[in-house]
Amino acid sequence: MSQNSSWVTPSISFQSGMLIVDFKTQAKLRKELSFLKWDGRLKAYVCLGFYYRDLIRFLHLNGLSYTDSTPKYEKLDLTLKNPFAPHDFQTEALKAWEGPKRGMVVLPTGSGKSYLAALVMEKVQRSTLILAPTIDLILQWQKTLAERFQCPIGLLGGGTFDVQEITVSTYDSARIHAESLGNRFGLLIFDECHHLPAPGYAQMARNYIAPFRLGLTATPNEEADRLQLIGELIGKTVYTKHIQQLSGEYLSPYETRIEEVELTEAEREEYDWHRSQYLAFKDQLGENFSRPGGWEKFVMRCYQSVEGRDALKSFRRQKEIGTSSQGKLELIAELLKRHNQERIIIFTADNKIAYQISSLFLLPVITHETKAKERKTILENFRGGRWPFLVNSRVLNEGVDVPEAGVAIIVSGTSTVREHVQRLGRILRNQAGKKAILYELITLGTTEIYTSKRRREHGAYQSR
Repeated sequence: MSQNSSWVTPSISFQSGMLIVDFKTQAKLRKELSFLKWDGRLKAYVCLGFYYRDLIRFLHLNGLSYTDSTPKYEKLDLTLKNPFAPHDFQTEALKAWEGPKRGMVVLPTGSGKSYLAALVMEKVQRSTLILAPTIDLILQWQKTLAERFQCPIGLLGGGTFDVQEITVSTYDSARIHAESLGNRFGLLIFDECHHLPAPGYAQMARNYIAPFRLGLTATPNEEADRLQLIGELIGKTVYTKHIQQLSGEYLSPYETRIEEVELTEAEREEYDWHRSQYLAFKDQLGENFSRPGGWEKFVMRCYQSVEGRDALKSFRRQKEIGTSSQGKLELIAELLKRHNQERIIIFTADNKIAYQISSLFLLPVITHETKAKERKTILENFRGGRWPFLVNSRVLNEGVDVPEAGVAIIVSGTSTVREHVQRLGRILRNQAGKKAILYELITLGTTEIYTSKRRREHGAYQSR
């Protein structure tokens, strides 16, 4: 379609996360732009801010003039302070992203994803919003970017609303302010972008007009539908490097060890009794957990009777016996002695076990209940070496930079591959002479055997 004398210049504007497109007499263009919908109240076509790039590209490629009051982002003059030569894989990732100027990059924890983001920002030179899932992470990003660029770094989250040309935000804050800030940034960087498919976050990403988008993750979504959604919102995966490909040169060399322990006689007797109670009720209901929603349906039916509630209690108790067995506690003591000159992170699945270990060995502990000020103090003392051992219940799985840690002890966890890889990533940041070790403690004769097998289905654990 080429411009002609009958062409009436359309106007494009932004309002509450939506683009408003007034085609005047050119309604026939609607047929070629399927994402546009007629709004009778506004007497104009509308679409989500996400389609801004597609709309402008269409008009530009067809040589059609238009007026546009939408973008409120700026062209910047960013220069990295004290830049250093990127690693080969960072250069490759940047080049792969530069073509489409959208896409997801998969790199292991500790491999320099934030430096890659800074290189992208320097290339694009547009107002940038960096999104991350937690307060800890956005504070970390703010500190890192302030060291790399000579400009103010804004912050959204944790009660702070400070918008600058470069701003870091939690996903939640970006969602809350999407309708007002949706046209404020030209580049969106989604850290830990595997969180993006959550319904509220996905809608948030659609409200922003940013034509340039970068997703960063060490653990991409394995579910086809979630991966497809990320592809729609950010772009397809443009570059991938795995832990085992970077270990030894860019990441710390590492090994993983499974340490098996036995239940005591008393623990075995109690475990078997509770497991038989749970299984008897499960078999009575005939539930199939392999079906979608099978477990949720089972739990709902358990709460409908006394026998069901008792069966659920037995399920929890047998699991608790396996995850916090006496043998595990004795092995933790042995490992703390063996690595008493190193920084150790102990991972648990829940607060109860974390507090139990903390109390037994007099170790600092971080859970979701730990206040921000206390958490900051604990992490500072851990990094500084004053408190070399640290217990946590899933809080440090992702998003906390602890390069000093070289040993991880997995006391308990879920069967998800993502969680297990994230925990390994906590100890892989390279330091001279460092060799990381991950210990996975397993209680024999319990369901932990199956849990361990499922979560180790990743290349980072093969032949190790």
